[in-house]
Amino acid sequence: MADVRFTGHAVEALRKKGIAEEDVISALQSPDIRAVDMLTGHFVAVRKNGRWLVVVYDAAHGGIEVITVYEVSRKTQIERRIKRGRWVEA
Repeated sequence: MADVRFTGHAVEALRKKGIAEEDVISALQSPDIRAVDMLTGHFVAVRKNGRWLVVVYDAAHGGIEVITVYEVSRKTQIERRIKRGRWVEA
C-alpha cells in the first residue's frame, strides 16, 4: 500500500473518536464502498467494522493523505449520499 499520512485534523478525529489507525488503513485497502465526493473532490472509502467507518482522503505526493475519519451507525446515511449524487461510486 502507498504511504499513508494523516492531517492534523484526521489525527484529532482518530483520538476523539477512539478509532485505530489500523482500522483506517484496512478501510483504505479493502473498502466495502469507494466513492468520490462530488462537492469536495475528495475520495471516500467506507468499511463496515461494527459501525460504518468513513475515511475521507486524497492522493498526494505519491501516497495517501487522510483528511478526516468518522463513523456512522446506519448504512442509510451512506446510501442517501450516493442516491442524491453527493458521492459517486468509483
